[in-house]
Amino acid sequence: MSGAQVTNAVVIAGTDTNIGKTVFAAALTAASGGTYWKPIQAGITGGTDRDAVAQLGELKPDRIHTEAYRLMTPCSPHRAAEIDNVAIDTANLVPPNGTPINPLTIE
Repeated sequence: MSGAQVTNAVVIAGTDTNIGKTVFAAALTAASGGTYWKPIQAGITGGTDRDAVAQLGELKPDRIHTEAYRLMTPCSPHRAAEIDNVAIDTANLVPPNGTPINPLTIE
């Protein structure tokens, strides 16, 4: 596969807010020695999930990747983008590379 990006990643997903995805992602990232990425952060009030993961996992900034999109409205990413008048380009949702030793946690 010429030009394909290979990533060693674990995806944390859930169907509701405040069910523990971020806490679990912080613990997994810290325990695995890997890095963390949340491609789309919706509902920015008083900090992001990236901030919470860094604090909970006691992770240095180089282990936390910047979001591709930061949306203000607190709801599902597709709806928040619609309300915030932001077009999400899937080309911007390519995960950063993890390594076999240091995987990427995607929330």
